[in-house]
Amino acid sequence: MIDKATARRIAQRLQSNPVDFVTTVLGVTPWSKQIEILEAVRDYPRTAVRSCHGAGKSFTAGQVILWFLYSFCPSIVLSTAPTWRQVEKLIWKEVRASYRRAKIPLGGQLLPKRPEIQIIQDEWYAIGLSTNEPDRFQGFHEENILVVVDEAAGVPEDIFEAVEGVLTSSHARLLLLGNPTSVGGTFYSAFRTPGWKTIAISAFDTPNFAAFGITEEDIANDTWAEKVTSELPQPKLITPAWVADKYQRWGPNSPAYQARVLGKFPAEGEDTLIPLAWIEAAMARWEEVPEGEPIEMGVDVARFGSDKTVIAVRRGRKVLPLQVFAKLDTMETAGRVIEQYREIRPSKIKVDVIGIGSGVVDRLKEQNYQVAGINVAEAASDTEKFTNLRSELWWNLRERLDPNPKINPEPIALPPDDELLADLSGIKYRIDSRGRIQVESKEDMKKRLGRSPDRGDAVVLAFAPVKTFDSSLAGILRGVKIYG
Repeated sequence: MIDKATARRIAQRLQSNPVDFVTTVLGVTPWSKQIEILEAVRDYPRTAVRSCHGAGKSFTAGQVILWFLYSFCPSIVLSTAPTWRQVEKLIWKEVRASYRRAKIPLGGQLLPKRPEIQIIQDEWYAIGLSTNEPDRFQGFHEENILVVVDEAAGVPEDIFEAVEGVLTSSHARLLLLGNPTSVGGTFYSAFRTPGWKTIAISAFDTPNFAAFGITEEDIANDTWAEKVTSELPQPKLITPAWVADKYQRWGPNSPAYQARVLGKFPAEGEDTLIPLAWIEAAMARWEEVPEGEPIEMGVDVARFGSDKTVIAVRRGRKVLPLQVFAKLDTMETAGRVIEQYREIRPSKIKVDVIGIGSGVVDRLKEQNYQVAGINVAEAASDTEKFTNLRSELWWNLRERLDPNPKINPEPIALPPDDELLADLSGIKYRIDSRGRIQVESKEDMKKRLGRSPDRGDAVVLAFAPVKTFDSSLAGILRGVKIYG
């Protein structure tokens, strides 16, 4: 460990020039938006950065943490994210990497088994904290203190309340970074409240686009490849090929495209069924949620054209990676379902019977498999609240995704899947003249966005509260829906 006197001399040279610290000490050449973030933290008490996917937010957060820690003597740096995995695997992965790659050896001690750097124990350090314990943010006091919140749109509001309690010193800094997935909460408000330095990063600001002058028009017209005349300057960041793919798959007006490509808060209105932030949170917690019981299967059968057949399996509240198939006939689809059944032995198989799905149900019953055929156009169990069964089942999924622990202590976990994200975030609903909830049909969504929500419908079926058919009654109850 370095002594305080030496540390102070080094710090004095670094305080006013974070860019010089990053280039000289860490050996990194920052690009324009990274420079803007570094200088904003130097100059402003509160900085909020809304960014597209793959812009290097966590990498920049790691640079800011090291600059502040080593430039102010003594100092405390607190960092957090929506999940402990994100703290360890995103922010502190970058902190550790930058610390170890530094061109000029950094003093202090990087602790091997937890996210922490100690220069002088108990008064000069950087540490990662979990958001499931707001009380852990209490009791930190130092003249120089920095709080970094990564993926800030997904952080609970009680954490922000706790953070405010430590930002009372003469030189306190707060940095929020995140994909703009939620139109509410502290992160959203930061861009609409005086006193914040705000920064926006679109995919088109990043080096792989700026180097070739690639614009949104180039993506829309599919002419971007003509401008790529050499290797991408930073291939690990968001690429034109990825954006072009999402433009085609999601559409430019989808919430997912707005947030993940343009770095804009989605134009979510009162008619958005499931907030994008809820879906992002469900995917973020996927690796942390254990598999459990019951095991249930939902099958959305392709009807025509470009539609896909999707099998969704859930083990308890965790959805396994989706299985997607194109251009299967009825017999092939039934075969895929049987294959899955033999592997996982689900207690319930639920198949959408609209279109050719009825043929799949018939074939499975013929083979003596217990299967529930669900016609989402039929009446809901609660006809006073919902216009049809589709609306009821989609609303059920919405409630299972609500991250508010007071409402839903065990929200479900979804596999990271860009098309599933687009399906779930793109669905709309309305209130009819009788005050009932009506979720838009598959056909209406396809007309509006040019995409059928096959993945989303399969997940809805996996969580549908439908009772299993008794195989002895299969012939009698053919095509009948039983739900509870």
